[in-house]
Amino acid sequence: MTAAAPSAVTARVTGAVTRLDAWLQSMRQDGGYGGPVAHYWQNRMLYAGPGLDWRYEGLLVGYHALHVRTRDDVWRQRAILAAEDLRHGQGPDGLYRASRFEINPGTLGTPHEAAASLGLLDALDSLPHSDVYLQVARDNLDAVIAALWDGQGFNDHRSVKGRVPNKLATLAQALLRLADRLGPAGRPYLDLARSALDDVLRYQEPGGEVHQYAPGAGRGDGRYFPFYNARCVEPLLLGAQQLGRPEYARAAERILDLLGRWMNRDGSWPQIVYAGGQRAEYPRWYAGTADILYAQHVGGRTVPDAALARLLDAQLPNGAFPTAEGFSAQVTQRPGHTDPRDLLGVVGWNDKVLRLLAHLVDGPVPAAPAGLPAVQRDAAWLGTPCTFHDDPGGVRVTDRSGHELYRWDRGTVWASQTGQEAELR
Repeated sequence: MTAAAPSAVTARVTGAVTRLDAWLQSMRQDGGYGGPVAHYWQNRMLYAGPGLDWRYEGLLVGYHALHVRTRDDVWRQRAILAAEDLRHGQGPDGLYRASRFEINPGTLGTPHEAAASLGLLDALDSLPHSDVYLQVARDNLDAVIAALWDGQGFNDHRSVKGRVPNKLATLAQALLRLADRLGPAGRPYLDLARSALDDVLRYQEPGGEVHQYAPGAGRGDGRYFPFYNARCVEPLLLGAQQLGRPEYARAAERILDLLGRWMNRDGSWPQIVYAGGQRAEYPRWYAGTADILYAQHVGGRTVPDAALARLLDAQLPNGAFPTAEGFSAQVTQRPGHTDPRDLLGVVGWNDKVLRLLAHLVDGPVPAAPAGLPAVQRDAAWLGTPCTFHDDPGGVRVTDRSGHELYRWDRGTVWASQTGQEAELR
């Protein structure tokens, strides 16, 4: 049983979903949902074409949930459109085109291939000819298994031994969903899911912390990301239920306890908590926080009022949720100016908000009014004072004289700017 979010805050959810959906539809182009990407690891500001990556997890799960909760066919049509993106974007090898998010374009993105197929599997009941999409997901996961399984577990890269527990959790969840759909024919996938979840437990400390990475499949690296820890919760709970392994549920409960302790008073979470107890606060996610709140929701915990209010308060006039606060402080950990990456709406973060809010709506969701309001905010681009613009035409960053430092036109695959600097951390 899942816990409801505070009623005073959820009253705002319906309007937030309406505006978010309008913005998401503005990000569609030939082949799927596009736009630039800002991330902790790296940015992808020049390639802005469709990404068949983890954004499709939240899009498919979110639109399916909206269809189930409202019975409005518009959400079913959204889910079908997203499913068709994956079907048409799947290569002969089973992998999806541009599946690497912050390092797109490329294939075999982790956890992105599995996350997209997980979204497809979760949304099957909203899709016509579900057997077609089931085969798409199966072909994809078979390709991931063939590329990453080393005989003992799943690596993060082809032929490079190493474990990333949160990515293993996502893959395990997709394999469990696939096995459930296939019936007796799915038993081999159950064994692989069990192996992946056993590795998640292998890299969980007694206090509940899950390591970010284990090079060479050896010891964990002593970095605990609240966001990535949260992404282990639902897979562990599903594994406990489907595989009859109560230790998985206990592991999920320990993570949920940690998330409660790690939360800041303003409803944010640090980017990293280290084994020694130190914290790297920045950048603090806005849109990405939704995956933490979603984990609390599916784990039967009360979604913290402060955290949900912080998320909803951050929504931009155009309906997008900004990526973070404090990208400029990522190295120094001293908060300073607003970075354009903070303000950027990224589909692969906003899908997580859609998934969360879709599970909190109570009643019909009205259509958005026509037009996409413009966003204009002061910021600093690599130390240069600038203005961030996001309007129906696209995203621009201009200096104080009006000279364009960056430009992406909606519907186009590539952005233009003065150099490659934006791709760096």
